[in-house]
Amino acid sequence: MRTAVLFLSLVLAAACALFLFDPWSWFREKRGSYVPEGEFPGVEEPPLYPSAGDLPYQTLNVLILGLDHGLGRPQQGNQRSDVIMLAHVDFSRKKICLLSIPRDSFVEIPGHGRSKINEAYALGGPMLARATVERVTGMSVSRHLVLDFDEFRWLVDLFGGVQVILENPIADPKVGYIPAGNQHLNGDQALIMARSRDYPHGDLDRVRQQQRILIQALYQGKRMASSPGAAWFLAVALDSLETDFTREEVISLAREFASFPVVDVQGGVAPGSLGTAGGASIIQLDTAGLRELVRAVETECSVPEKFR
Repeated sequence: MRTAVLFLSLVLAAACALFLFDPWSWFREKRGSYVPEGEFPGVEEPPLYPSAGDLPYQTLNVLILGLDHGLGRPQQGNQRSDVIMLAHVDFSRKKICLLSIPRDSFVEIPGHGRSKINEAYALGGPMLARATVERVTGMSVSRHLVLDFDEFRWLVDLFGGVQVILENPIADPKVGYIPAGNQHLNGDQALIMARSRDYPHGDLDRVRQQQRILIQALYQGKRMASSPGAAWFLAVALDSLETDFTREEVISLAREFASFPVVDVQGGVAPGSLGTAGGASIIQLDTAGLRELVRAVETECSVPEKFR
């Protein structure tokens, strides 16, 4: 999926410029919702940014979950979170680190024994997924953001697509084709890149590609985060996602993100090795390596080269 992604919530600010062009007629057309002309749900005159003071924290850990449904596939039986990514935002250093956990990682799910980590959401929703990720990483999850294929495509298109350079074409008979080279991906193409396993190392390379999409979206978001209309967009988009962020929090975070001098994002993948359990392919996480990665993320907001 999959996803991405505040961090997709921060990335959402990238689309704000689109709302300079009759936002409510666009929203009614795309989402099938009616919003009276000239009105903003719950806000009489939405400001560009809230007037609140400094954020009450120096760091924030956001769990991004991409669900395995959408594109006409029913939710029932497809509630696994096949994208599991922690976005660590360090406001003092003005940096972001992304830590992806492969979906086949074989872990202890609280109250359910050992299983693949992508089963946690199916078994207990976002709170069990959060508890599982906290148990595996030792990191405290502050907020969560959940989206599926359709929501991911919609968001990518909303902020104008993402620019990537593909060293090799993606030719996956299950999800689609993208030629090599400098490509500006729309929502459908970004979803192909995020879902495909047409990479030398399969799922491990796929999570790196998902991070590439999010990082490129953050660059786009940085350019547009302070544009007029940001608050309007963020509030509307937030209502379409499963999250425990409030409107005020997301808009405050976007304001802080806009103040970053540059977009400094590093991405890493939880280390592990291939194995089997009950006849199924799994990834056995390297606990010592994961502790090293988490320590670097939390203390320096950096990802050692060997985990990238």
